[in-house]
Amino acid sequence: MSSSVILHPYAFPKAAAFGRMVAKGKIYEYATPTKKVKELFVAQVEKITWSYKLSPATINLPASAGVEEIQIFSVRLKNGDLSHEVLQTVDKAIPSPILFELLFKGRTRYVGAYKRPNEADKNKWVVSSYFQSTWMDNETERVNLPVVLSMGALYQAFLTAISPLRFREGETLDNLVARIDLLRVKEREAEKLENRMKKEKQFNRRVEMNRALNELNIEINTLKE
Repeated sequence: MSSSVILHPYAFPKAAAFGRMVAKGKIYEYATPTKKVKELFVAQVEKITWSYKLSPATINLPASAGVEEIQIFSVRLKNGDLSHEVLQTVDKAIPSPILFELLFKGRTRYVGAYKRPNEADKNKWVVSSYFQSTWMDNETERVNLPVVLSMGALYQAFLTAISPLRFREGETLDNLVARIDLLRVKEREAEKLENRMKKEKQFNRRVEMNRALNELNIEINTLKE
């Protein structure tokens, strides 16, 4: 997939600074992760800080439906890798949109998923697959937050800056996220089919698989356009 458009870390407003350490145990209380996910926390995460609270009170933007605040969580990594299962666990524990700021060896990467209240149950949240920026050097000049008119527009700007696809004309954020999620499903299907085709001994089956793979690749390219 194509890379994000953001090339420099954000300069978050000092008025929005929160700076609270987040204990892994507290996250476990609210999200009840599996043993495997707890092991990922231990192996991959050095420290989690709730760095900033972007809200109407701290950045003077009006709240939007589903986006009253945006939390910035800084995650210092042990080895540069972070499983999305870890991020999902934090997202599950915090009832608010989050932009994750991953930190490793003097570099920063932003990761986030489109997170919105469940229409059937407003106490639950729907979380998309995750988007991420490239790694950026912390020594580079930081950029100001996008100039927007609401918290919802700021959240959309954060996500589109790290989205692997660009908006089509007239496309909403919901539509863009659905297209990216479908693209990832199709890419996984193509990868599995390609691996099966390499192991298949029968010529006729290989021909059938190749035809199906070509059709999948057409779908993938259409979703990317």
